[in-house]
Amino acid sequence: MNSGCGCSDNTPTKEIVRLSPHDEEAISLPYVFQWEPFDDAYEYVLLIDEIRGKDAVCLKETKETQIQLEETDLDVNGNYLWHLEVLDNTGQTIATTKGGCGTPISTFAVKSTDAEDTPTNDRRILLDFSHNESDIRGLGVYNFSQYTAYTLLQKNGFEVGTNADKKLWKDLLSGYDVLILHSKYAGPIDPFVPSEIEAITDYVANGGTLFVLCWGSGGGAEMPDPDFYNPLLKEFDIGLKPISDPEFRKAENLSAEIFHDVNEIALQCPAEIVGEEYDVLGNASTGEDLLVKKRYGKGTVLVSGMGMAFMDSYMGGKNERAINNQQAFVNLMSNTF
Repeated sequence: MNSGCGCSDNTPTKEIVRLSPHDEEAISLPYVFQWEPFDDAYEYVLLIDEIRGKDAVCLKETKETQIQLEETDLDVNGNYLWHLEVLDNTGQTIATTKGGCGTPISTFAVKSTDAEDTPTNDRRILLDFSHNESDIRGLGVYNFSQYTAYTLLQKNGFEVGTNADKKLWKDLLSGYDVLILHSKYAGPIDPFVPSEIEAITDYVANGGTLFVLCWGSGGGAEMPDPDFYNPLLKEFDIGLKPISDPEFRKAENLSAEIFHDVNEIALQCPAEIVGEEYDVLGNASTGEDLLVKKRYGKGTVLVSGMGMAFMDSYMGGKNERAINNQQAFVNLMSNTF
């Protein structure tokens, strides 16, 4: 079967097949997928991938124009991508819902029908993307790091908001208990203006929690995270600086409150945290502070220089590392205030 990426000579040229459910629809299992018949179709193949997954977690073949997804087809509640491939009688793909360059065009969420499966948490968390930390266009289809954090927090009972186009003024921050600045990617920099820095500082002083995730320098390009965050962090007597030879670091001496039985985490692109009067929740095998907590007024500042520990490639999926980091992320949001 040719899944096609939309960028090769054998990409199907016929019209895209549309399939229900629509983008970001929440479903309960069992669920029936339905679609319109396609000319010259011999067989339909429904493929479902977990967000950030590398292999299909479910593959269903049928000659009908509908197929039922059972509870046993997906092993966890979660968020998934789907696409449909249409095959002719020679087994060749003649149409697909997969978009350009391999990007599926729709996602859906499987939600538990058992209320006891969903924790409750009264903390309100704001993910800010207004300074070009990227965004969650399509809620995960393009930017998996934020999508992973967004869905993970929701799954654990937090109320999660996103901010893609507003400055961080006092009135916006007052509606949330936690502000997460989710790293700076490549691209134009939209720095914090002085009035925003003042608003964030006052927000923390009055009881809010600020969580800064820094990618550091690396990842195929020189990322400007330290200089990007330092004008803000210096208000809390904290600074960030890239670590030389960043590929050769492990996070050790991890807080048992946050990481439980995890002894170390291999890291890519960490940045060192420097400053005064903070608690170290994790440092590098070579001694640099990588994750710190500091009380400021009535609030808390958390700063992670742990590279990609809380980014998509280290937090997405079901491998042991991802599961550990997912739990650590939730613990940070639950237990560090």
